[in-house]
Amino acid sequence: MINPSAKWIWINSSPEVNEYALFEEGFAYEGEKAVFSIAAETDYVLFVNGVLAGQGQFAGYPFEKYCDELDITPLCKQGENSFSLTVRYEGVNSATHINDGPGVIYTLDIDGKTALCSSEATLACPDHRYIQHQDRWITPQLGLTSGMCCGVKSDKHPCTVIDKTRNILPRPVKKAELGQFIPALPVEGKEGVYDLGREESGYLRIRVKAASPCEFKVTYSEHMESGEVRHIIGSRDFSLDFEVCEGESEFTQYFIKVASRYLHAILPEGVEVLSIGLIPLLYPLTEKPTELEGLDRAIYDTCVRTLRLCMNLHYEDCPWREQALYVLDSRNQMLCGYYAFEQTEFQRANLVFISKGARPDGLLELTYPAVNTPAIPFFSVMYPVAVWEYVKHTGDRTILPEVMGRMLAIMENFRSRIEENGLIAEFEAPYWNFYEWTDGSSGSLSGRDRTPQKQFHLIISCAFVYSAERFKELCEMEGVDFGVDTDAIKAAIKREFFNPESGLFSLSTLAPERSSQLGNAFALLIGLGDERTLEALKNDNTLIPATLSMLAYVYDALLLRDENGRDYVLNDIREKYGYMLGKGATSFWETIDGASAFNDAGSLCHGWSALPIYYYRLLADS
Repeated sequence: MINPSAKWIWINSSPEVNEYALFEEGFAYEGEKAVFSIAAETDYVLFVNGVLAGQGQFAGYPFEKYCDELDITPLCKQGENSFSLTVRYEGVNSATHINDGPGVIYTLDIDGKTALCSSEATLACPDHRYIQHQDRWITPQLGLTSGMCCGVKSDKHPCTVIDKTRNILPRPVKKAELGQFIPALPVEGKEGVYDLGREESGYLRIRVKAASPCEFKVTYSEHMESGEVRHIIGSRDFSLDFEVCEGESEFTQYFIKVASRYLHAILPEGVEVLSIGLIPLLYPLTEKPTELEGLDRAIYDTCVRTLRLCMNLHYEDCPWREQALYVLDSRNQMLCGYYAFEQTEFQRANLVFISKGARPDGLLELTYPAVNTPAIPFFSVMYPVAVWEYVKHTGDRTILPEVMGRMLAIMENFRSRIEENGLIAEFEAPYWNFYEWTDGSSGSLSGRDRTPQKQFHLIISCAFVYSAERFKELCEMEGVDFGVDTDAIKAAIKREFFNPESGLFSLSTLAPERSSQLGNAFALLIGLGDERTLEALKNDNTLIPATLSMLAYVYDALLLRDENGRDYVLNDIREKYGYMLGKGATSFWETIDGASAFNDAGSLCHGWSALPIYYYRLLADS
């Protein structure tokens, strides 16, 4: 751990965005074990005696930071040693980081005794191997890009002490592991375009030979469109910048995790690519065996690969466009992970981490760690469901004291919103009334979809009942008192949304003529509806279909209420996921529309789409 005498430091007292600092020190090693403990803002890369020793800071909150304890013993030699530490301060809020100012704090312990630690006496300088103060965004979720160059070292000077929390805890998850370099192969007929062979996620490495100093760019994409690697999509810019000197240069960009299949090196005249590819980064897990064969096995294996590509510091919705921890996306990933992998500590760590990001209203932020996001009430109310599933699948109740306060705050917020008609109304701005990416259920970040007339949505009231019934079990385990009359809410749902002539539940009180698969599935899950509702869920083409992210609730409703639900679920998986495989998918997509979704920004690797793992284990792999 960090020695109490160590201090948070930075190279100056007036930092700018995208600033890189270099800390280099020598140390004598005559012992047996050397441990380097570090917490950095925003990220760090550590080399010991010229060999990579660690990278990938777990992002924390302003009130709580996380420390990596790196065993550097194998990299040390008897006698004089040195380390080189580059720390990046990004300086912006994003979907994966809260801007809390720059800083780094570290300690080097040898055989349990502190050999050195960060202080105002530490000498440091800007790291000119990186393009300083570059302010180009990749995406609003990912934050700023990072550029590399052949910079020269500048003079070092004493550091400035930074005021930052001393609440520094051990990293809550294991470090993702670096794999062997995957070379990308040239695409025939496309100059500068390279193919990794399948979706990959990791760090870009490129080696070039230049006739003279110049600048170039490497772009990346999950697909090619009309033979081109598209990197400008709306306001997004999927590219990395490099400045090279004359001769051979090699760069490994450890500050940006790239997810892609295709790379495009856009080079000026006189520059030759000697090698290009990715160093894969995957969380260490033991996969459970399966007896599936044929198409089912292909779907299952691709789902497992999708899950693994979406696990790094925490669960990621998609490794290409966002790399963000969403509450409901991660619920799908956690559920599948119980059946795909032997380990379950990752689920626990993510649930606890989410619970710490409190909003004043008790609800959850859109992503973690982040602040002032357009919270999705539907995602918040499903958090107790994810905790309930964790306890159900692991038997570990020790998580409950850590997250019970957050769950109570969420459920109390919802309970307080029950109106005279027994329902929960659409949430006011700036909440995002999102359920899934379909017409009528996607809401609007701007709130422009809201009407002056009060509106009640079927799904949010059903979801509250669904969550409350599971939350009640958790409260009983802990001896916590939380009561709500779910029967009264069910009666109100039936009264306001159910059409006795068709057997369907409408999407909202202002759209009585519209019905969705997801909404009717939720009604069935809480015990409402009849045989007509169940039959419509399978065969009524007038229902707005559920997207890949929400198929779990459709499948669960069928398995709960239909004795023949097993065949429907397996056949539906084979149809939808077989379609994606037939289109060349090497990981599963965000929506069935693939890359064309969201104005050509659809992700081709999305964690929430790994759901078949769960259903194969329940239904086919037994």
